Amino acid sequence: MRKILLCCGFALAFVTMTQPLSAQQAKSAAPDCEARIQTLADSNAEGEERLTEKYDVIDYCDTQYKNDKTVQRLAKECAKYVEQPVLKQQFVADCELAAFGYANALRELKAQYRK
Repeated sequence: MRKILLCCGFALAFVTMTQPLSAQQAKSAAPDCEARIQTLADSNAEGEERLTEKYDVIDYCDTQYKNDKTVQRLAKECAKYVEQPVLKQQFVADCELAAFGYANALRELKAQYRK
């Protein structure tokens, strides 16, 4: 349990630190992982419906970052703590989404410094 909190804490802290930068970036026309995470954040769904939405976003982001070994390791670290109660599944899904949020922020930073 301590390990999952540490994993989620690091991922969420990084995403939170980089959030103002990503808010300034222009969104592309094609929906990507970042856009889907933002749509999820704006969603009012709760319980099982919210968990289903989270897993849909995780599946999409997993496809987008399938070749990024660091992001895959972060998401896999979160996923190994999946348990039956829905509340714990929500936290695991949040942890995985934070890993993909990290990847989105990192991609934006790389793009910004390449200019």
